Amino acid sequence: MNKQIRFRMAGFSIVVSAVLALTMNFVQAAEVSLRNGIYLVLRDAASANMLEPIKDVERVLIDDGHLLIPTQPNVPDKPKFVVLSTSQFVPIELAHRPSRKFDAQGKKQLLLELAKSQVIPLETFSRENCGRSVAIVIGNQVVTVHKIKEPITGGKLQITRCTDNGCDVLYTQLEDAK
Repeated sequence: MNKQIRFRMAGFSIVVSAVLALTMNFVQAAEVSLRNGIYLVLRDAASANMLEPIKDVERVLIDDGHLLIPTQPNVPDKPKFVVLSTSQFVPIELAHRPSRKFDAQGKKQLLLELAKSQVIPLETFSRENCGRSVAIVIGNQVVTVHKIKEPITGGKLQITRCTDNGCDVLYTQLEDAK
C-alpha cells in the first residue's frame, strides 16, 4: 500500500515538475520577444548550435526570407540563424501609420517614417555600423538582413521586395504597434 502511495506521489511530482518547466519556458519565451527595430547582426550560421554560447544581450532569430519574393537579392537560399544584439538597435517607432505604394513593376512597398525621437539615433547607429549587417525585425521575425553602406539620414525607410501577403502582414503588424 505504501509503495502505491509513494508511486502516485512521485508521479504527481513529475507532472507538477513538467508543468512548471513548460510554464517557465513559455514565460521565458514571452520575455525575450524583440521590439520592432533595426538590430546589429553579430554573427550568423546554418544552425543555432553553431552560434553558442549566447550572451544575455544577444538573441537568436532565423532569417528565412519567408516574407520576401524568393528571386530577389538578399533572400537566403537556405534559412540561416542570426545573433542579434539587443543592446545595439534602433526601435522602429513611427511618426505616423505606414503607407503602402506600388513600384514601377506593380510590386508592393511599405514606406515608414520614424518618429522624430528616432531619427538621430538611427543616423548615429548607421554611421557607427557602416559596413556591418543589420536585421530589420518586425513582429519578432527577421524581415531582411542588409549591410549598411552609408549612414541613414532623415528617418525614412522603405521595405521593398516583399510578397503581396508579406507586405500586408508587415503593414498590419506595424499599424497595430502604432
